[in-house]
Amino acid sequence: MYKKILVPFLLSTTMLSTAFAAEEAVDGSIVTYDKDYFVKFAPVTLIDMMSRIPGVQEILNRNRQQRMQARRGGGGADAQGGRGFGNGGDQILINGKRVAGKNANINDILQRVSADQVEKIDLIRGAASGLDVQSQGLVINIHLKEGASTSSTFYRLMGRYFRDRKQFVPEVLVSHSGAAENGLQYTFTGEFKNTRRNYTRDEWHYDGTESFTGERYITNDTISQSMELSSNLSYSFEDGSDLRLNGLFSKGVNDRYEIQQEIGLTPFHRLWDTDNDITKWEIGGDYTKNLGDFGSLKALFVINNEDSEQLVLRDLDYDTDNQYRNAEETTLQDKSEKIFRASLTKGIFSDQTLEIGGETAINNFNKDFSNLSRGSAEEILTLGANDKVEIQENRYEVFANHTYNFSSKLVLSTSLVTEFSKIVADSITTGDQRDTSFTYFKPRMNLRYDFTSSDQLRLTAEKKVSQLDFNNFVTRYDQRAEQLVFGNTEIRPEQLWEFSAVFEHRLPNDGGALEAEIFYRDYDDRITLVDFTEYNDIAGNPLTTEEFFALPTADLDMLRDSEFANAVSFISKSGNIDGATAKGVKLKGNVRLGFIGLPEAVLGGSYVYEKRREMDQFILQEVNFPRASDHTYSINYRHDVTAWNFSYGAEVTIKSEFTNRERNYTWPWKLGPMYKIFAEKVLPGGYKLIGELWQIDMGSGDSTLTIYNDHRRFNDVFETMVKDHTSQNYFRFMLQGTF
Repeated sequence: MYKKILVPFLLSTTMLSTAFAAEEAVDGSIVTYDKDYFVKFAPVTLIDMMSRIPGVQEILNRNRQQRMQARRGGGGADAQGGRGFGNGGDQILINGKRVAGKNANINDILQRVSADQVEKIDLIRGAASGLDVQSQGLVINIHLKEGASTSSTFYRLMGRYFRDRKQFVPEVLVSHSGAAENGLQYTFTGEFKNTRRNYTRDEWHYDGTESFTGERYITNDTISQSMELSSNLSYSFEDGSDLRLNGLFSKGVNDRYEIQQEIGLTPFHRLWDTDNDITKWEIGGDYTKNLGDFGSLKALFVINNEDSEQLVLRDLDYDTDNQYRNAEETTLQDKSEKIFRASLTKGIFSDQTLEIGGETAINNFNKDFSNLSRGSAEEILTLGANDKVEIQENRYEVFANHTYNFSSKLVLSTSLVTEFSKIVADSITTGDQRDTSFTYFKPRMNLRYDFTSSDQLRLTAEKKVSQLDFNNFVTRYDQRAEQLVFGNTEIRPEQLWEFSAVFEHRLPNDGGALEAEIFYRDYDDRITLVDFTEYNDIAGNPLTTEEFFALPTADLDMLRDSEFANAVSFISKSGNIDGATAKGVKLKGNVRLGFIGLPEAVLGGSYVYEKRREMDQFILQEVNFPRASDHTYSINYRHDVTAWNFSYGAEVTIKSEFTNRERNYTWPWKLGPMYKIFAEKVLPGGYKLIGELWQIDMGSGDSTLTIYNDHRRFNDVFETMVKDHTSQNYFRFMLQGTF
């Protein structure tokens, strides 16, 4: 299959080498874009400059999507940058260094940097020595001006308009940057963030005999508001050492208001009101110093904290005189992270570089969940579920990174990392305690070979270990499925071996690039839903899972009856399994359209086929990972009409169907496309006006939720809900400038 896809893809490179020339300097695996290259685009900010470089927009989009995923929590062992500082995948550096922060969004930082502060931008393909990271992908290194005394203020006025709600939601950002001749550089930023998510859902319900029972109509509005203050300071000492400090403070809300109206055999009206207050702060920094014969010292640290308090109220018959509260949930969460990393880097011989060092990370996570409910207005609210867990994870690692420049064409980077970690989880509710230690050896190899200045092969083999999502340790209420999800404090970090081969061909004269990758991942301790049911026979004797399901039907019917004394209570939790794999191919390319007379237009696209499979622990069949699509298609187009100081374009992402599964339900989804259509105009005086149409959260589409009475293996359907999801798109307008 791969050969059928790769061969025409690679052959097509010979047909696209007539793109018009652009100002570019090429040195081996490094492509340099000088500040003069961007003059014709009249950029206002650094991100304006980066969006004009073929292939970079995809990285910016991925950063935004990963940021959204991180807000939802989690990330497996193949998630980039989830554990510690991370150093794999595509990276964005400023003056050769990473941003020392976990909550700091690199895309936001790029938007605050004035284009006047940029000297040049380097695109580094594959392994290279002397960088603050090791990467098998693309490293973007941004060089900012130094030495001169400067001062500028960047502002952005932004508003979103939701047509169906007839809402206009304003936002504002002001950022002041400056530099002094003594080597001090600073940025202070204040931002009022104000976003909305509006969607509707129509449902059609059927019972186990497929008879129609009713309809439900849902309207949901989510309001996210925060005031965020941030700062970046850097100072260059006379001895050549550099110090950078970053700070962030944010306080806001993420409130949700949902109305549910059901008509049919069991009509009801329900109001679902969620108040969530969030406060977070972060301090990070890095220090570099040349120690002469001992090499170069690098030290980084990050300290952060996030507190949230969520109250969920659910009222029935809210629009009648019989309104009453049938449920409420309280979630208190406090999490913090401290990371310290130090290393020495020294050139050995004339063609090798060695970095040795260590990293310490201390994570604390405390969460308290309680659920109260009642069946009627005459009853009192009673405790249905309660879980309080306090967790501390201490992780230490020592590492050695070696880069060997065999020649200008061949570079080999290797890493040897040993990790020691300890997790202590105290369940205050049950009195149980988990105290577990782990040791992981994580080798890594990345080989880069340049056939020519345009053709490059990259081979990577790496052992990865995930950062645990401690939310899986604590019971919570799943608002989508409307049922409790029980926590498990015994989850182990997910491990995987990843192997990949990438071939990249750069078209001449800055005409773009084409890339093909094949990859394979083998998982150990894969984190997924596991059956935690304690099975027994009608006499109460313990049974294995297979012995239980082999019982006579009459016995099973009795054991499934909650009124029976020895009835089985079916339970599922997040846990670990072995035997999961992922394999696939990634094809991507971006081409300047000079060969059809549009040298200022760039067309990009990508296709990802990723077959991720694990064993379903309830029906013992191989299935795809939850919420994982086999096929992802992306297209982006940008046309800069420099004669008019005008740009326009579009971005579209489409994913194939995926399925969520639990012990008692299956839920296949078919989502609609995610897209952005934009137009930009640079006005006299350097002001920039931007208009965009967004459908960003991929919340539109169709799904079918099939709920089973207790366990999917019985195939005993209780209810089926056919759902039509509509997530409201919106217009976004921005005016930005620098003075």
